[in-house]
Amino acid sequence: MKTFSIPRFIGGFLGRLHWLPVVFLLSWFFFSCGEPDEIGLTLIDSRASFSSTDTLTIRVFSAEADPIPTNLGVQNIIGVMNDPVFGKIKSGIYTEFRLPRNEFSLGEDPKLDSIVLSFGYSGKFYGQETTFQRIRVYELSENFPDLDTLYSDLFIPHYPVPIGERLLRPAPVDSIAIDTLMYAPHFTMRLSDEFGQKIIDANGTDAFRDIPGFLDYFKGLYIVPDDDIDGIGSIFNINMFSGFTRLTLFYNLGGENSFRHDFFINEFTKRSNYIQNLGTGQADPLLQQQLSGQNPEIYGDSLLFLQSMGRVNGRIQIPYINELRTLQGVTINQAKLILPLAPGFDNETFPAARQIALFKLNQDGRISFLSDQFFGDEYFGGVLNAEERQYHFNITSHLQRLIDGKEEDYGMVLYVSWSSDSAERIVLKGPGVSQNPIRLEIVYTML
Repeated sequence: MKTFSIPRFIGGFLGRLHWLPVVFLLSWFFFSCGEPDEIGLTLIDSRASFSSTDTLTIRVFSAEADPIPTNLGVQNIIGVMNDPVFGKIKSGIYTEFRLPRNEFSLGEDPKLDSIVLSFGYSGKFYGQETTFQRIRVYELSENFPDLDTLYSDLFIPHYPVPIGERLLRPAPVDSIAIDTLMYAPHFTMRLSDEFGQKIIDANGTDAFRDIPGFLDYFKGLYIVPDDDIDGIGSIFNINMFSGFTRLTLFYNLGGENSFRHDFFINEFTKRSNYIQNLGTGQADPLLQQQLSGQNPEIYGDSLLFLQSMGRVNGRIQIPYINELRTLQGVTINQAKLILPLAPGFDNETFPAARQIALFKLNQDGRISFLSDQFFGDEYFGGVLNAEERQYHFNITSHLQRLIDGKEEDYGMVLYVSWSSDSAERIVLKGPGVSQNPIRLEIVYTML
């Protein structure tokens, strides 16, 4: 393991503060000469006079992430997955359905034929989609809470007996042939006749008069996979606004042919994910040790783990920022945080996350944007460079503000981007590995 010490940048300057007047007096000589001289710093690129390159010591470790909002996008995720690095995790979906209009009616004396739940895939999945999963559907016994933001740890009670189930082999990218016509990827589940009759019985009552009446009568559904699967499994995405995501009632009127009505989900429908960690007993030992909270930075020296779905984030600390503040006239020309992938952890089943996000921590433990982020994604970074197998962030402005004392340093946090509708994860090299570690490279000028 690496032993953390004063960084070369600090050691170089602090060890030579008594040279500064001399350096200042000799500045005209250095700039007038065509051949720059070395100034005695232990530098990566030492052939510079006043503009030089160095690395700063950083510490990293993995930590349990906070619950994430799951009702703000178009997609929700469902499935169970045995991840050999991160352990077992699953996600279920809570959702309401909407009446098409107030004073809704099915007609005179409707008779149930069947009721079918269907979901349209978005095309995204993570893991091994060929693993069969048993999906069960439950009716909610309580309404959604009256909240604008619904988080991934929200539990809503449901009746214990499922109203439908099926053994599903997810096929998020396969079109479906129905009567010689091809349709977008989706799956269907027939629900119980008892539940279908409940919807029929709402005809002509207050339940069909308006939305509040309907939600008081039928509070919604919980769709969730069983914990047990035979294989790796997968987490797959549902397009909640797809035309295939609906609850369809088939019924007859007066002995005539079957009628149908679709109850859809729209932007006013409440829905959320309930994401459960089913155990880290099979997770990588280094991850388990970091999540234990006992000296996590020691174990983070080798590997740093990130997982979406509000599961695992990465913490980054610059331990010698106070020493940097004692220096005068230091300008950071560039500060680049480089985050290489650790070999052997990503593959076709578990590809590395396409993008990661970086935020600063505040005194109250909340996160907020770094000042560099306002210059745009292309400048700030975070997208995987597949050829170099690494990510990077430009945090020049943020580091300068820390050195100048314009901000207090409470550390930074790394997340997998799109954590609420993605099951992606990555494993990064720690700062203590010998080849191509996580590092903070700076180009600085001393005036």
